[in-house]
Amino acid sequence: MEQSSKHRSERVLFKIHRKDKTEILAICDEALLGKELSNSTTRMKVPLGFYKGTYISKSDALDLMRRYTNINALGSVLDLGIEKNIINKDAVLWFNSEDGKRIPHLIIFSIPPI
Repeated sequence: MEQSSKHRSERVLFKIHRKDKTEILAICDEALLGKELSNSTTRMKVPLGFYKGTYISKSDALDLMRRYTNINALGSVLDLGIEKNIINKDAVLWFNSEDGKRIPHLIIFSIPPI
C-alpha cells in the first residue's frame, strides 16, 4: 500500500459554502472527486458538488486554510501542510482509496458563542 498522496501532483479545487454568517472552506484534489474512500470505521464517496469549485495551487490552498475557521479538506494539500508543520498530523483522519493510496482528511469547525 502506498503511504500517502504526498507526491502526487493533482490539481486542487476549493469552494466556499456560505449559510447565514457561517462559511466553510472545502478543499480537495480533483482526482478524488467521486471516488470511494474507506477506513476501519467509515466509507464515503467524495461528493462532487461539495468540493468542485475553483482551481488553486496547494500553497495558495494552505494560505486559505490559515484564514478560515471552518474547513473540510481532503487530499495532498494536507500532506503539504503536515510537511510544513502547519497541520498537526494527529488531527488528520486517514482513508484508503480503491487503489490502495492513503488519503488524508481534515475537518475543523468552530462553534460561535451563543
